Amino acid sequence: MSENASQSRTVDGYTYTTAPVEAQLGPHRYAFPANLYDDQIGPSIGGGIALTFIWPGLQAAPPGTRPTRSMEDHYRAVTASIDYLDALPAADLLPRLTDTEATTEEGSVNRNDPRRRLDLRKAGAEQFGLTPYAIDEDRMAVFAKDYENQRGQPVTRNPRMEDEWYIARAADGQLTTFIKCDAPEAGNEGLSIQGDTLVPDASVKVASCTHYLVDSKDNLGVTLFYPRVLLKDWKAMEEATRTALARYKVR
Repeated sequence: MSENASQSRTVDGYTYTTAPVEAQLGPHRYAFPANLYDDQIGPSIGGGIALTFIWPGLQAAPPGTRPTRSMEDHYRAVTASIDYLDALPAADLLPRLTDTEATTEEGSVNRNDPRRRLDLRKAGAEQFGLTPYAIDEDRMAVFAKDYENQRGQPVTRNPRMEDEWYIARAADGQLTTFIKCDAPEAGNEGLSIQGDTLVPDASVKVASCTHYLVDSKDNLGVTLFYPRVLLKDWKAMEEATRTALARYKVR
């Protein structure tokens, strides 16, 4: 990524550049190149930062390409939403996202929903360095019975809304990565990789992933968004995000 401000492009009267633009995350200040921001202008109003890396190189797009981006290029955009966690330690974020305690009342049957709790899901064989956790149907049957007894109606299930979960852990067992993905329709993710291009299948919805990680040192929460077909590159996406945060931090 170049910080040479002479690299610019004017679109609809606005000149986009690679010049650094400052952003604040809690007590931390950054100066990312303008073209690395999602809108290629600067940080969001009201706090938070959204950066976009273009697959496969996971670099910023050239300045001024955001307004004219094709759908194919849109698919290749990996967006990182970054926030300062002022309400909890970063180490607590992923356990909170993979449990129901913070989002359900004590005694509620929903607290034991196997779809929403990592400890009630079933671990599978490793994929891409991640451990998939599937819904445990035996536990789901028990939950469904308890739910109907408490609520007086059956559990509503929609397979298209039941996310796949993928987990990575540190050597000490601590969660380091949590990824939720849409399940493919009949094995089709809606996109296929052909060289450096993602080619859509118009007959199938594009399956996407929401990918959570944290920067414990600066107490940041990061959420990545991308098509499921790119899940294999999850680690490179994390590295690109962490590299940008370290490289462009001012203080």
